[in-house]
Amino acid sequence: MPLPDNFDEWEHLQDTVRRWHNKAVDKWFKNQPDNDISTPKPSLKHACKMKDGDTSTMTMMRLWLFEITAGHAQSLQTPIYGIPVTEHQRNVEFKPQIKLYFKERLSPTSDRLNPATGEITFRLMNETGQSYTRTKAEAIAKDIKREFGNPIFVWDKGIYYYYYRDFERGYDLRLLVKSKAEGERIAKAVLAIQGHPFSDDFSDFQQHTRTYSMNPGNQTIYGQSVKKPVKRPTTEVRFRYAQLFLHGRVKVVNLVATPEAALKQVIERLSVI
Repeated sequence: MPLPDNFDEWEHLQDTVRRWHNKAVDKWFKNQPDNDISTPKPSLKHACKMKDGDTSTMTMMRLWLFEITAGHAQSLQTPIYGIPVTEHQRNVEFKPQIKLYFKERLSPTSDRLNPATGEITFRLMNETGQSYTRTKAEAIAKDIKREFGNPIFVWDKGIYYYYYRDFERGYDLRLLVKSKAEGERIAKAVLAIQGHPFSDDFSDFQQHTRTYSMNPGNQTIYGQSVKKPVKRPTTEVRFRYAQLFLHGRVKVVNLVATPEAALKQVIERLSVI
């Protein structure tokens, strides 16, 4: 079928983009009223919705605001939900998983380009994706905020491994620390989130005589000299955010976050970094 006379490509494109985009905006902000800018969320919804008289620049700005700033594009990203083979053997692969993320705060005078990071994960063994609710997520977010956000928890990373393995309660912690005491301190804080008792029967600390340089030198990559990565850096990493992963749910649940994390739709926000 031929295009009608006086067919306007721009009007057709704008109308199509507007209709599909605004459907997504209405679904994303389903609990917010239209044509209301009196509070932040309705105001954001109004700014995201495309209007018939928009210029091409305004159309792109509204698209960017919705997908990037408001976080819609992030919700479409499938999270990395890795399951080690050893965990399959313990029948925990579909249990809800909590991840605590830590990051080093580099000083302005540091010659390292990449800050050190750290992750701690554990499973909620008495829950499933079907049984977990928003109310339960809000409760554990408050518990994490209590243990790791007030004040911000600082993990003193080192070159020795501290292990805490209580598989029945969902813990298989493998922490790089400077001492056994630091490993126990971190493990106890993680256990305190759910009010679980600490037992030395589940802990193990391994020391060694190897050394790791904080300045390993440079290497040539693609004809350019770049710094070698630092293995097992001895430094402090600070709590940045906590997330919940549920099997069967594409979108990750952001439980707690500092401003530096720049996450969207966080249950408990921290005002300090």
